[in-house]
Amino acid sequence: MKSTHHPELYQRELAVLASMRGYDGFPNLYDYFATPAGPGRINLCFITDYEGESIDNISRRSHGRFSTPNLVRIAFKLFWTLETLHMRGFCHRDVHRRNVLLRRDHDGIVRLKIIDFGLSLPLEPAPFPEQNLTSWHASLQVCQNQAYTRFDDLTSAIFLEMWFVPLNPFGAQREEWLKRKPQFDQDPFAYFYDELEWIAGLYSEVSLQRTTGYSHTDLFDIFYKFNPGFDPTSPISYRVENVGLIID
Repeated sequence: MKSTHHPELYQRELAVLASMRGYDGFPNLYDYFATPAGPGRINLCFITDYEGESIDNISRRSHGRFSTPNLVRIAFKLFWTLETLHMRGFCHRDVHRRNVLLRRDHDGIVRLKIIDFGLSLPLEPAPFPEQNLTSWHASLQVCQNQAYTRFDDLTSAIFLEMWFVPLNPFGAQREEWLKRKPQFDQDPFAYFYDELEWIAGLYSEVSLQRTTGYSHTDLFDIFYKFNPGFDPTSPISYRVENVGLIID
């Protein structure tokens, strides 16, 4: 169960959960209700399945990094899930390593879900930020207070992948992010060795599509282009130690 005192965030999250009910990669909404929380206050609640553990927590048990094959698998699943959200008419606006979950299901397969839709809004018309969304995981365009598009969700997903390389070209402070993201945007391939050039390829394709328009085929072809013999839809490899999930 999750609860909040903020009606606007609650309504945003509830709208997405209701729309995404039954779709892979999203929490399954069972119920929602309000309860008293003291004079003049209420708790706004909704109940979903247990959806897993944040990829951030799992990475800490996995030495802060994932193998390249698992990075590709996670990226493919995350892009596919975000595309589903976008096709239903929403943007997430807060994709980062604590809002992406992994869970080992009863069949032994590790599955990915995204959560926390309190900042989500309809994709059309493209929402301008009603607050400063600058962060490490935000795109250059979001840091420049431009209108939010599907491409900003996808860019945040790419930055999430970089965190688990691990690769941090942006620094730790807001001033560094604003200075270094334009540099990264100019030449993303300069930051990756051969095995990881597919990440730069994804970033470049997303950047191109900001102008040319969205193409599922051109974007998802990147996952096959840089390693034609690898299947990005293959299961995430892992092991379990002391009941904890560890991603290879």
